[in-house]
Amino acid sequence: MPFAAEAAWSTGKWDELDKILTEPSGGLNTSSSDFNVGIGKALLALRHGKAGDFKLTVNDLRTVLSNGLSASVTASLHNSHDHLVKLHTLHELESVSGLSSNTAPDQDVLFENLDRRLDLLGAYTSDKQYLLGVRRAAMQLSR
Repeated sequence: MPFAAEAAWSTGKWDELDKILTEPSGGLNTSSSDFNVGIGKALLALRHGKAGDFKLTVNDLRTVLSNGLSASVTASLHNSHDHLVKLHTLHELESVSGLSSNTAPDQDVLFENLDRRLDLLGAYTSDKQYLLGVRRAAMQLSR
């Protein structure tokens, strides 16, 4: 399901994503902690104008990630890279959605900040592609 959810939201197939996540096999009716499923849930909440559900889903994902930051994970940047990229993704999802209180009100400032944040990923091309996919999906659904 995580791969199907990511494929649906990254290609903008919202009806398919809705179908995937509402199936009894583990969609919206369960507490799946998979990151891509959570991103899909947040994007669907954004699509349906459910700001409260969007914020709750993002906060739940952030809590799961934060709880996983143990001493061994944070011992090196390499070990914590996946967690940091996911936290980075959640921040950008909130920023682009327009539902974050920390979002710059000026669109030019927002895009400048997003460009700088993308530069922070350096040579991690796959992480940049993932982040850009989340941005595109959020921009497509946001105001």
